[in-house]
Order: sequence, then structure tokens, then C-alpha cells
Amino acid sequence: MEVFYILNHWHWWALATLLLAAELLSPSAWFLALALSALATGLVTWVMPELAGLVQLGIFLLLATISVPYALMRLRKRSAARAANHHSTD
Repeated sequence: MEVFYILNHWHWWALATLLLAAELLSPSAWFLALALSALATGLVTWVMPELAGLVQLGIFLLLATISVPYALMRLRKRSAARAANHHSTD
């Protein structure tokens, strides 16, 4: 488990960049939510660099657990609004 002790903010920001690139290739909100979670974890790690890697991973998992369902809920609401608008114009 030593690999978790060498994490720093650059690792999280690199992960956020990769997830944003994945979001560009897929039409879902999953990767965007995960990228925002990784970005926020990187910011926390930048402010508090002494955090252990497992704590950083826990922060990322907590943020992802909150952000992914929220993003999917927003995506469903937007899709429903578009469908309703499309049906009303026909």
C-alpha cells in the first residue's frame, strides 16, 4: 500500500485532465463528475500536502459518491425538459 503515500496534487490534477478528456469522448456526465471530484481532491491536497494518500483517496471517493448521482440527476432532468419541449413544438 506504499503507492498511496506518494500521491500529491499533481496526480489528482492529471487524473482530472484525463477524465475531462474522457468526458469529451462520451456523452454522459459520469466523467465530468469524477473529474470535478479529482480536481477538488487536488485542491485539498495542494492546501494540505501532509494528507496521507489513503485520506486523499477517501476524499475523492466521498466527493465522487456525492457528485456522480447529482450529475446524473441533472442530466435526466435536462433530458426530460428537452423531450417535453420537443413534444410541445410538434
